[in-house]
Amino acid sequence: MKGKSQLLAERLYTVQPDTNRVLDVGYAQNPSSFLKGEVHGIDLFAEEHPHNYAEVKRVDLNDGHIPYEDSFFDAATMGCVLAHVANPLQLLLELHRVIRPGGVLVFSSPNPQYYWEVVLNVFYHTFKKRVSQAKHLEHFTSFSRYNVRTLADRVGFTLEEEVGMSFRLVKTAFAFHPLKHPGMGYEIIYVLRKTGTPQLFTTYEDKERGIVKLDTHFGDHHEHGSTKT
Repeated sequence: MKGKSQLLAERLYTVQPDTNRVLDVGYAQNPSSFLKGEVHGIDLFAEEHPHNYAEVKRVDLNDGHIPYEDSFFDAATMGCVLAHVANPLQLLLELHRVIRPGGVLVFSSPNPQYYWEVVLNVFYHTFKKRVSQAKHLEHFTSFSRYNVRTLADRVGFTLEEEVGMSFRLVKTAFAFHPLKHPGMGYEIIYVLRKTGTPQLFTTYEDKERGIVKLDTHFGDHHEHGSTKT
């Protein structure tokens, strides 16, 4: 089967063939030989400089800042990173900022509805000794397909495509990529396009006015509209 890096790059250049300047987020454990053009990598451990990367920087993805100017990149790729950061919404906001209008973000994330993940969750006490420590030590958050749509919409991206990656039957050699059936995959590749501006708000339900939105920009909570239900 094709590896994650190859699938991410294939989706990137399929949806945006003219991509030149690319940001690879969390590149260090698995630098991609499939990315072309001017490739920049950021990670907490930026010690290796892959031959096809123009630049690498040591960046703590938890601190909420990517050290590039607005609209610097045509696109960004990100393997299984979003589940590992403490503030995924802030990271997505920063990626939105550094990607040019119309540019794309292609990333993968574990599928919490993958069949074996569901088994482990339902029968957790039975299987807890077999659950990888990584799930407890490294994964802050898991994202359903609904969650990704909500995050994309709030941050200013439009979800264009989903690709299923890696279905394996436990204790067998049977494995394949459910490319057209992402809900079956252990991980899902999401293709987001920058189409708008961030709309950060929370909501509450008012008996008279219906659903009321509260703007959360910069911690300044004020109403900016409501929708009557």
